Amino acid sequence: MNIIYKNVCVFRKRLMPVNNNMLILCQRFINKPSTDAIDQISYLKSSIDNKEMDWKGIKENVLLKRGSLNPKNIDAVMLKVMVGEKKFDAALSYASYLKLSSDDLSLGAINGLLNFYYEYSKENDLSKNEKEFILNTYDQLYKKYKVLDYTTCEKLLHALCAINETKKCKRLLSDIHLSSVPTHSAYSTLIGTLFKNNNKAEAMKFIQLSLNDKRPLQDAAYDEWIRYIFRRYKDKNTMLKYLNEICLHISNNCEVVTLTTAKRLKEAFEELNFIGRFTQIKKQSGHCECCNLKLDCIKLSEDEFATLQRVVKEKLILGNDLFLKTSPEELKRFTSFVEKTAPYDIVLDALNIAYSIGKGDVNERIKILNLVVNHFLDQNKKILFLGRQHMLNWKRGTLMHTVKKVYSFFTDDISQDDPYFITAAILSGPETDIVSRDLLRGHRFLLQHENLQRLFQMWQWQHQWMVFVPRHKAIIQAPLTFTPCAQNHDNSWHLPYQPENMLNTGHLNDGTPDCSNWLCLRAKN
Repeated sequence: MNIIYKNVCVFRKRLMPVNNNMLILCQRFINKPSTDAIDQISYLKSSIDNKEMDWKGIKENVLLKRGSLNPKNIDAVMLKVMVGEKKFDAALSYASYLKLSSDDLSLGAINGLLNFYYEYSKENDLSKNEKEFILNTYDQLYKKYKVLDYTTCEKLLHALCAINETKKCKRLLSDIHLSSVPTHSAYSTLIGTLFKNNNKAEAMKFIQLSLNDKRPLQDAAYDEWIRYIFRRYKDKNTMLKYLNEICLHISNNCEVVTLTTAKRLKEAFEELNFIGRFTQIKKQSGHCECCNLKLDCIKLSEDEFATLQRVVKEKLILGNDLFLKTSPEELKRFTSFVEKTAPYDIVLDALNIAYSIGKGDVNERIKILNLVVNHFLDQNKKILFLGRQHMLNWKRGTLMHTVKKVYSFFTDDISQDDPYFITAAILSGPETDIVSRDLLRGHRFLLQHENLQRLFQMWQWQHQWMVFVPRHKAIIQAPLTFTPCAQNHDNSWHLPYQPENMLNTGHLNDGTPDCSNWLCLRAKN
């Protein structure tokens, strides 16, 4: 099939254009798992249901069938299938067979065994021999290799945590960092194990490392953190102090926990005489529907905003990203313009606003721009209209009638205009707002450091207006009046959580966080 696809590509280049749909269908056919491979797995699944298993015979029969399983990967795949099917008795039997049949297991088989022992340990105690296998594997692999590959490190780390050998995990994390970043599961499994072994100081160090690597905690880590508090302390006030520490961690990092963790926190606080309710926050006002408390709009401090001003200018205007799509001359013209005309109250991303109507014609685009401009002029706002040169060809007289009411700057058509309006707004000062439907995720990413991204996100929540035109009626949506992060007020917490079915339900993404899933925790009077 690869030959067919290759020939199609050659045909396309040398003879005539080929319909893109044809290429897509060919590629999908290539990537589709073969029915032979499915037959191999189906046979394997039916075989492990039998009471007595002839592993040598099963392997031979699987390999006789055509497919992707071969002598090099079959052991790892068989273990993966058994673990996925929760056939732990069969997996134990196959693990014993592997260790008896060969003194030199393949790396795939070793990783399969390590993964099995980790999964099995969640509900069962590992035997002395199984624990020794994990420890011996660690020693033998590092005797054979100076550095371990990413997959082996991950599997070995999880298995070591299953037997509480957390000290050895540091070396594995170092090896992972040579080529990638540890997974959420790797960090959370290690952190959870440290709490399980009452080593809070080390757990907190790895929590910070996980945040640096953009790996927020998973349910297992939060659960062990809560268990540690209830195991370690008996005084209710002390327990409450450390539960608040967990909520503060969630708040400081603007995390959105899962429903599982939200339920676990609710249960923990309720044991300490709190009332826990799942609720919603009213997007327009910021009030909790349960207790009617209004969440705060947490403003950036002067120092935080000054940091954001400096970094945005360095990253978005002076960085390589923009110079690839603009010229030094245009950049100089723009910065000179802003210095002369700022500060502004509002910076309009004009092209983005114009296309908020969808596929409307030029008249409709100009109409929506005029509506937005007048909306803010009626409030005596000083406006910067930032567009692109080709917009001047949109019925020039009509558009200029709108533009002449405000300050305006038009970038070259090849320029990337997002950094211009972001920078104009932030350099203008802490009171300047922007109007754009762009969620600006790419520019937030360019800031790289987690704290800077958080500052940019908070600024965006407080200052970004959006324009929507459902059914030909424009809606100009104001910024949030509150900060949608976990907040504490007088013996109460409000924490956002992610529902289990979030990926399966339709939700209009209007650029602001979903305010329909919050946990309200209040101390009883």
